[in-house]
Amino acid sequence: MKKTLLTLLVALTSLCATAQSEKNYTEQYVVTENGTAMEPQTANVTVVDNGNGTINFILRDFVLHAVGQEIPVGDVALNDVPASVGDDELTHFSKESTFAIPATSLPAEFQAYAFLLSSIPYALQGKCSDTKLYATIDININALSEQLFVEVGTDLFPPKNGRIYTEPLVLTINGDSTAPQDANVVVIENTDGTITFELKNFFLSNGGESIPVGNIRVENIPVTTGEDGLSHFAFNGIIQLQPGDMDGVDFWTGPALGDIPLVLQGKMNDDKLFVTIDIDMMDTIRQICYVQLGTDDFPVVIKGDVNGDGKVNVADAQRILILMADSAPYSAVADINGNGSIEIADAQGILIIMADQGQ
Repeated sequence: MKKTLLTLLVALTSLCATAQSEKNYTEQYVVTENGTAMEPQTANVTVVDNGNGTINFILRDFVLHAVGQEIPVGDVALNDVPASVGDDELTHFSKESTFAIPATSLPAEFQAYAFLLSSIPYALQGKCSDTKLYATIDININALSEQLFVEVGTDLFPPKNGRIYTEPLVLTINGDSTAPQDANVVVIENTDGTITFELKNFFLSNGGESIPVGNIRVENIPVTTGEDGLSHFAFNGIIQLQPGDMDGVDFWTGPALGDIPLVLQGKMNDDKLFVTIDIDMMDTIRQICYVQLGTDDFPVVIKGDVNGDGKVNVADAQRILILMADSAPYSAVADINGNGSIEIADAQGILIIMADQGQ
């Protein structure tokens, strides 16, 4: 049994070494046709690193908006796009050129437009990390008098050693709750094992009006890992609110409120965050505020189930090796030996778990 597992590990290591250098992203994208924005859609994008300072940018299952209709054209590949790593440690890329939509990829009812789509000018600009992508594509179809602007993702990247969560926020003021609205939270992992928590651009309601308060920022919050595999954190103290950074808002009331008593509790994994915040403002604006971010419905985590299929098997060891090759961020599920990093010993740990289970 041990010999078989060792053979599997060697094979997986070889597979990792020869894996293609590409990343897949799922983001929302919006197409603006001649100044009119369409409804957001889900975009799947593949970025292939060619290893020579260029990338291939492949927009999967693209739907072209032209002549007042939606034309499904399939994958659009913008190849050999110059790319480099910026000071922000993101990969930046841009290119102006043309691409063609082959007649064979057009549905029969749109074949009449094939010759007009054989050379389409575009201007691509974007940036990406290992987990997030933002890009804009200007497309000019002169023959059809169509000006298209495609925006993929949002230009909101987590800071170094940090993550951005987008979760529904429900605000309860003096017992009355608002409808859920999406809120952005930045969580930065500090070198001393604590985190910095920041709820961006927080608003309060008072008498039917929306009051821009600012950013709720709490630094150096201790973090522990629970038996559920989640990171738990809590804070009870006094803070001062910071100005927000939302476009169109010139004045934030929060900094004028002085010291604010705040009780914060939360938990998180790499993908999801749940936090409750109690804010006592009775001495200033006569309000008791309760903020709930996200929902407390985290999936059950199985140690070693790296691909999330509910089982621990050789596919999970393979996934660990791929994460190593991609220099993926730390994952508690993949960190089998619990030393805070993803390494070959964790792939070996998967095989040990399999042996213990009699696989």
